[in-house]
Amino acid sequence: MTDQELKDAIAALTEDRRELSLKMEETDRRLKKLCEQVGGISNNNGYYSETFFQDIFERRLEFGGIKYDKMIPNFGRNDDEVKMEIDIALINGNSLALLEVKYRVHPDFVTEFAEKRLKKFRETYPKYDNYKIYLGIAGFSFDDAVPVEAKKYGVGIVKQIGEGIKVEAECLKAY
Repeated sequence: MTDQELKDAIAALTEDRRELSLKMEETDRRLKKLCEQVGGISNNNGYYSETFFQDIFERRLEFGGIKYDKMIPNFGRNDDEVKMEIDIALINGNSLALLEVKYRVHPDFVTEFAEKRLKKFRETYPKYDNYKIYLGIAGFSFDDAVPVEAKKYGVGIVKQIGEGIKVEAECLKAY
């Protein structure tokens, strides 16, 4: 290979590398846009789910056979000290039902809610120490293992049925 042929080959490789770099930048840009769109869909599903179940419980004020005086949507704090929000809180004089809403519920969320989030709630809101606290998970779709986890922890399940909901709370326990 002559010096000129080597220079031409290097120039061709350099050009190919530049073109590849531009294509990668374009791919990155498109991927970022796609992630934003998918994230937007997920956020919309979550917002729709929360609004649907909040509207139902605002009218119903009952969970697991217990009547409540009021429903508070998005109950909690989100400040520099504490980030703790519960999608639906139902309150009466001695009981508090805390319901988390997911579009699709996975069994690990039940475990996390009953073990970690409840503990954090108790730490964040000591004024409810004397309340019986009941937990519920509301959603449009559930993994098959969710009822097993919910029963294990005494967490009620709230499902959409037609235009209303069905509450499965036979295993409900007070914390």
